[in-house]
Amino acid sequence: MKKYLTLFIIVFSVYFNTAQNIEFKDDIAFIDGKPYLKIERKSKYKFLVYDVKTNEKLIKVTTQKKYNEINQFMYYMTRFYFFTIKKELTFNEKVFESEYGVIEFLYEHQVLVSDTAITTKKVIDDYKRLSTKASCEKILRNDYSQILIDNFPSVVNKDTLFINEVKYRCVHSAAYTKKVMFDRFGMWDKGIVTHKYSRHPNLVWQNVKLLPDIDKKFTVITRGVESRQTIYASVMIFDENGNDMLAPNSVLRYRLVGLFGLFIRENTRDRAFYDIYWKKLDKYDWNVVQEYKRQ
Repeated sequence: MKKYLTLFIIVFSVYFNTAQNIEFKDDIAFIDGKPYLKIERKSKYKFLVYDVKTNEKLIKVTTQKKYNEINQFMYYMTRFYFFTIKKELTFNEKVFESEYGVIEFLYEHQVLVSDTAITTKKVIDDYKRLSTKASCEKILRNDYSQILIDNFPSVVNKDTLFINEVKYRCVHSAAYTKKVMFDRFGMWDKGIVTHKYSRHPNLVWQNVKLLPDIDKKFTVITRGVESRQTIYASVMIFDENGNDMLAPNSVLRYRLVGLFGLFIRENTRDRAFYDIYWKKLDKYDWNVVQEYKRQ
């Protein structure tokens, strides 16, 4: 498993381009050689998704470009309208210029899994699951409304690995898990951008002693997502041997989940992380903040 962890971190940054074998023939998406969904391109930023067996229309996908006058940058909103359950979801900064991009997104959110038969019921159930995670009625400062343990799929050497990822939902900042790690353990070892449209990299700390009473060092990967519906800060944790410490059979699972929950609740007002993070990895936001301070 240790070799998988090393490979996992290496390929994390190119996951969406290489993780699964996606092909298109006659508008049908094939994943690992199996026919899954039919994608019909209506215009540059509008797609319809059909059940490959019944030809039933499932999802309409549209991407809208908007210009932020205050911060002076272009941003994108992608809307998913699922016909069967009449549910609309919105995700910021998702840009689909091809049928492949739509399939990538569905795979990322586990609507598509290459070793599972895709049926209309499965897509409906998965979109209902996704819908319940998409909405935050309010956000909480130094707290969270719910803890979700999701599976993050990654393919290494043709093996599909499902990494357990803990998401702290409806937090004030999607960078909370990044900040609390920086505040306690200093500078991260690497920053990884997982998608070409993403402005915020995932941060990785290696050989960190999270638990003072246990002689173990961990690798910690911190992420965060913010959109109009949802916001969460998340974490994935491995031990020195590459074992997933958030897996159901891990004896440290709930202790580590509780630990990061405590870290978030004990978050301080110290701004050192954000100054370094914006300056080093998000120079646009850094310049905006500096201009705001000058004014």
